[in-house]
Amino acid sequence: MQGLIINNPRLEFLRPALERWVDCIDRFAELNHASDAPYWHGAAANVGLLAAAAWQAELVALTQFASSKQREEGEREGRCDLAISTAEESIHLHASQRWPRIARLDLTAALHETTSAAKPVAYASQLKAGALFVSPWKAGQHASPEELQDLVDDLQKHTACAVAWYFPYAYRKLHNELGQYFPGVALLFKQA
Repeated sequence: MQGLIINNPRLEFLRPALERWVDCIDRFAELNHASDAPYWHGAAANVGLLAAAAWQAELVALTQFASSKQREEGEREGRCDLAISTAEESIHLHASQRWPRIARLDLTAALHETTSAAKPVAYASQLKAGALFVSPWKAGQHASPEELQDLVDDLQKHTACAVAWYFPYAYRKLHNELGQYFPGVALLFKQA
């Protein structure tokens, strides 16, 4: 189960990268014999994967670099988690990750927090957004197709500028040593 919705035309240039993001997830899992998934490993790992997808889509991406951040008290040096560019467009992202329980997928506060942190990541004239990676989990047993559909329905209700998700059938039984099942990942963008 996968999907992509872009509600903000300014983010449309990211479509090829978001389409290849799924391919990168599959490639990682394939090389790990479907015993590991990259979306378990935190925001930095997911940012790297999205950067790889951008390069595969013939965009340009740079992770974890020094940038000039604007604050009320003036300009200062900071860090941008990921910038993705074409010859005509670019976006600067602040990324974070959450691991909510499948039945408790209220991401409103997390998306707001991530977007607020993205506001000073670059100059006011540059396109900035929060990028929230979401790896929902369930204890005890894997998620049913109905639970995953409910999850996707919840994701589509958010006021994000773009939402991408991937809940692959082949990985829905992947779990950690604590018996927590992680059936997939979602990525929400909101312009800062």
